[in-house]
Amino acid sequence: MDLRPTLQPSKIDEELAARLAELAAKIDGARPGEWEEWLAEFNNLASTSIPFGHFQGIYGGEDHIDWVRRILHEEQTTPAEDVTREELIEIVCRAMPENGYADHQAYMEILDKNVPRPDASNLIFYPPDYDAATNTWADGRMMGEYDPTPEQIVDWALQPDPRNAEQ
Repeated sequence: MDLRPTLQPSKIDEELAARLAELAAKIDGARPGEWEEWLAEFNNLASTSIPFGHFQGIYGGEDHIDWVRRILHEEQTTPAEDVTREELIEIVCRAMPENGYADHQAYMEILDKNVPRPDASNLIFYPPDYDAATNTWADGRMMGEYDPTPEQIVDWALQPDPRNAEQ
């Protein structure tokens, strides 16, 4: 299925992303007095206001360039009007890493911005009633049994998170 342009990842300026990744690498693990100018430049170039603490530990979790691309996609992605269930299913298909789309994380952000459930893209990896303490579903099934279809993920994403009573 073809997706309309408003439901596709924005183009990232790779020169900008490379500079931001360089700055993020410097900020990540910097000592007091070393990072202030780098952080100001990063936030100015990226049009963000990310605090120093959010840079700490990037290196242990992902490459700086991947982190920067994710930040840029998050900043550039806005909700689209009148998104259909079929479009959401296609977005979920493209967001699933095993389907091989290079921009799968950008599609995760597009999903998150176009459904009512916060952080709905987590449903690709975790069931809606996931219990992190026991690594099981609420009904006791193990995580290895989690294999939802894109349709199931969309149906869950269109509902508020049942674990958040204030919604």
